[in-house]
Amino acid sequence: MAEITVEVGEQELVFDVAMDDYNRFINETLPNDKVNPAFNLLSRTVKEESKEAFKKIVLVDGKPNGMIVMQIAGVVVSDMGGDVQISIKKPKSSPKA
Repeated sequence: MAEITVEVGEQELVFDVAMDDYNRFINETLPNDKVNPAFNLLSRTVKEESKEAFKKIVLVDGKPNGMIVMQIAGVVVSDMGGDVQISIKKPKSSPKA
């Protein structure tokens, strides 16, 4: 499990995110529904001491503000990957006959 701290303005939000949380987020994401799975990921993983601040930041009239939710989720998901560098290695071209 990774503890991830996200700073939104002057407020710090702390999340405890495990690989299972991330996998569930990906499995819940549908082509026409991205905000709700991201909000659910954040809601499930935000630490108790950050819950009230989280709600004040992301909820507008009781509904998730998609723009803010997606920005926070992007930071959390990006941080989970750590410093893993992934690239594609192209095969060497074959000699011409």
